[in-house]
Amino acid sequence: MLDTKSDQPSFEEPAVPKAIYRQIYSTLKDEVVSGRLPYQSFIPSEHALTERFDCSRSSVRRALSQLAAEGYVQPMQGKGVRVIYNPLHESPREREDSGLETYQELGARRGFVPETRTVVLEEVTADEELARLTGFSRSSGLTHILRVRYADGVAVGTDESFYLSSSVPGLTPAIVDRSVYRYLEEDLGIRIVTSKRAVTVERTNAVDEALLDLGGLNAIAVMRCNAYDGTGIMIEYTETRQVPGFFELCFTSQRNRPARATDQTG
Repeated sequence: MLDTKSDQPSFEEPAVPKAIYRQIYSTLKDEVVSGRLPYQSFIPSEHALTERFDCSRSSVRRALSQLAAEGYVQPMQGKGVRVIYNPLHESPREREDSGLETYQELGARRGFVPETRTVVLEEVTADEELARLTGFSRSSGLTHILRVRYADGVAVGTDESFYLSSSVPGLTPAIVDRSVYRYLEEDLGIRIVTSKRAVTVERTNAVDEALLDLGGLNAIAVMRCNAYDGTGIMIEYTETRQVPGFFELCFTSQRNRPARATDQTG
């Protein structure tokens, strides 16, 4: 289908159906998170929802599908859709960027006083080893940052980051201590859209022991992240190291139906 104004392919959905789908999704999510649709209860039937929202079944199904993908509900064939969001063990995702949040937002969500102190801020050029570690091209100009993260005054983690200097100019200790992401979004107009992460548990190193309150522990949670802007350009590599007991990783997974013998050929 072509846009009559630009003759370019258009992949946007009609405005009205999209608005209806978003309304259903937002309303049901609010009712689940607030407990009006409690944990382990059933969502009203498709028929009841189509009457309530004066919409088609496809709009209802799309909203329920998104709620299921985000771990709020679980469809049960022939029985309905059960609420699986448990407010005793979970916090709702208020952001629409798949869990990407600033340290200040993390503190607000988890209920601690956040503080960041910049230890290193320097300009470097990626050599072969650094290019292999970060994913940036060799000879790229990078801004290297090392920050210590505090929660209620306790040093719970470090972030060692490399930002593509041409995309993220003008970083200062004050900006870094406040929030690099806020600087990207509010001052530079850059939005981080995608983050690829790998998480491991490793032995502590000399930097961990010097900067963090480990409480005698000799292991640490490590998350390595490559972040991309809206144009698909990688602008950040960060290695986050957090003490056990503070580290938290929450995500929702769905297992595909395993193939039966009758489904296979050959």
